[in-house]
Amino acid sequence: MKKIIITGGAGFIGSHLIEKLLNRGVEDILVIDDLSTGKNSNIDKFSESNKITFINKKVEDVDNLSELFRGFDFCYHLAAGVGVQYIMENLSQSLLTNIMATHEVFEACKDNDIPVLITSTSEVYGVSEDKEWTEESRSLIGPTTKLRWSYAASKMIDEFLALSEYEEKKLNPIIVRLFNIIGPNQLSEFGMVVPKFIDAALNNENIVIHGDGSQSRSFTWVEDVTDYFIKLAEMKAYGQVFNIGQTQEITIKDLAELVINMCESTSEIKYIEHEKIFGDKFEDPTRRTPNIEKIVNLTGISPSENIESMIKKIVAHKKK
Repeated sequence: MKKIIITGGAGFIGSHLIEKLLNRGVEDILVIDDLSTGKNSNIDKFSESNKITFINKKVEDVDNLSELFRGFDFCYHLAAGVGVQYIMENLSQSLLTNIMATHEVFEACKDNDIPVLITSTSEVYGVSEDKEWTEESRSLIGPTTKLRWSYAASKMIDEFLALSEYEEKKLNPIIVRLFNIIGPNQLSEFGMVVPKFIDAALNNENIVIHGDGSQSRSFTWVEDVTDYFIKLAEMKAYGQVFNIGQTQEITIKDLAELVINMCESTSEIKYIEHEKIFGDKFEDPTRRTPNIEKIVNLTGISPSENIESMIKKIVAHKKK
């Protein structure tokens, strides 16, 4: 595959994917991004390359998308609202982007017979009480009054749409559910917990934890994610859903302490109730751990980093 489309390509994951694709000899990359959470700086570093075309618009606002996609080999559809803080502050726009932009991308891909990888989210599992979340785990999301779950619902619609189009033999989709991706160049301003904690620690400021810190998460290295993306596309794993994550869990309190130690910081940990930040429309899962046997067995790729090594590398990058 020599000609690639990346929606949301100016974002954290998208920019890492661009770099990896260029290193693999891709000849032409079309990037569509409205820079709502992406940054010009993420693609400016590729300015010397004549292989990238950048359109600074929302996907759903691009005219003649089908014509624009003509001649391309594959589409990575990453465009979406990211980060709990951004989503809670832009609920309706996040919903519209997730549903309308995805529909437009699917139609353009169908018109041009282009396979598409679509990024879904661990949010679709809601507060499932399964010990590990497999791709077949039942979702358990909260009531519509808890608006946090609107994001999960919109991504579930995207998945249903992709899989129904596949069953009707109109589209070749690959669906990936991402679990807390971290790495260099990730911004803290949209509520991403790891860069937020590291920025605070490096400045010897208080690290603020929402809730009591007992909630656990698993964090995934961004380079592993882009390796999976490329491998799944090469293997033509169409019509399937894959968890992409890391099975090592850590509580948010332990994460904060790890960051403080690795930054040799004098920061203190402070706790604040979720309601004081997001009001009564928020609900937080107590744990979020994927089963990744399906993708590891298919691709032969296993997570390359543990939480300690990931934090160490991000701290070193930020200091540099």
